[in-house]
Amino acid sequence: MFADTPEQKDRVFLILTGIWLFTALFLFGNPVILDYLHPPKSIGIPTQAIGVTPEDYSNAKPYIGILAVLGLAGLLGFSRLAKPKLQLPTTLPRWLAWLPLGWFVWQLASLLQTDDREMSMATVIHFGSCLAAFYLGLFVLARMHLAKLALWGAALGLLLNLADACVEKFGGLEETRDRIIAEIESGKLDPEKVSAKARESTGAIPPEIEKQIAALPPETAAKVRQLPLEFVKRMYSTRLYGHMFYPNTLAGVILLLLPVSLALLLGQARWGQLRIALALGLAVVGLACLYWSGSKAGWLIAIVLLGVWFLHWPLSNTLKLGLAGTAMVLGLAGFAVKYADYFDRGATSVGARFGYWRAAAQTAMEEPLLGTGPGTFQLAYKRHRAPDAEPTRLTHNDYLQQASDSGVPGFLLYLVFFGGAAWALARRRLTEPVYIAMRLGLLAWALQGVVEFGLYIPALAWPAWLMLGWLLAVPTNQFDKSPTTE
Repeated sequence: MFADTPEQKDRVFLILTGIWLFTALFLFGNPVILDYLHPPKSIGIPTQAIGVTPEDYSNAKPYIGILAVLGLAGLLGFSRLAKPKLQLPTTLPRWLAWLPLGWFVWQLASLLQTDDREMSMATVIHFGSCLAAFYLGLFVLARMHLAKLALWGAALGLLLNLADACVEKFGGLEETRDRIIAEIESGKLDPEKVSAKARESTGAIPPEIEKQIAALPPETAAKVRQLPLEFVKRMYSTRLYGHMFYPNTLAGVILLLLPVSLALLLGQARWGQLRIALALGLAVVGLACLYWSGSKAGWLIAIVLLGVWFLHWPLSNTLKLGLAGTAMVLGLAGFAVKYADYFDRGATSVGARFGYWRAAAQTAMEEPLLGTGPGTFQLAYKRHRAPDAEPTRLTHNDYLQQASDSGVPGFLLYLVFFGGAAWALARRRLTEPVYIAMRLGLLAWALQGVVEFGLYIPALAWPAWLMLGWLLAVPTNQFDKSPTTE
């Protein structure tokens, strides 16, 4: 029969978890409050492959479906615990394990007085799924002998994104743009009928893009200019994004999952030398896609990860610090050369982020207790942004968005939890390569949260919360003596 033995039942649970992670990286690379936007290459045209009709721009049905897979995996996983009582490792502080639950309860309180109930409800449901992922890792995966099997789903999702990004790099972006222009010329795509929600972006088309549009036939150029500004920018962008919302999100996925994927490959001893060749190829492609994504923060975070990785080498402290310092100096030098023109032009995206953060701080001072509601920063930002500032829907800082959306208590609960988790993991001595890789990926995710919004993107948030709970509960000796679960 199917799944007769305990080990077979564990495999079913882990395969379901892997499917959930893979699907997240394939279909859910958009922020939860932007479910009407599909992968940028479609420029707002609905994706039939995931059951979305031209009359329905919502991604809600597939999202609910994959949450059902998470729920099934969760039920099966918790049923596999030999001990009915939920026990935590003695080395893990109890307050750290239950603090995310307190943060979530505060999100529910903020939901009661939100400025936009629909937007906040979508955000809170997503936060609930992150919480489920965290406790699934904390109480179940950390006790399972075969737990690494689930990570292969995330590794396959990363490979799919890298393959798609490579296609974009070598002609895919141009082909997509040409196809959209052909549909505009044939009348299949009417710019005036593109989703009204997508027209919230305002401003002028950048000069370098306007020059390319002007080269089109006059009638076609006029119609292209009628498209929402954000879509026009994506149409003519040379930055890669894979299946993600935009290039910085692809960079976040690479930083989070590339170390884990490499560790999984190198851990397959029975593959012999093939595993080394595959890992080397994956590293080259992953780093190339990170570079081609054009993510400046991604580059800097990669330098930090490389330096931290050197500190794990079995060498003298002096040599390790020397290698880490050399890597960081060379990386920063390359960054300065690559983006010299960007800073000469005034680093507009950096200035824009300071505007977002200032608005978040102002909102937190005006609504210090419960904020404006989970996921509602775009509404608060409209009240505080300068007339000539570009609009945004998210703060581009996961930590400050908690202050704006759920008040000072929500901000403190979130900050103390991640600060405490970082402190606990930094003090943990890890020798298992996969666990070291998970810690590196989580460090990257936490750092990117200072300048991006990975918390609100399921493809990033779900594997991050799952690995965080898992890693916090890993036994300090890293040996699981049971064949299945404790």
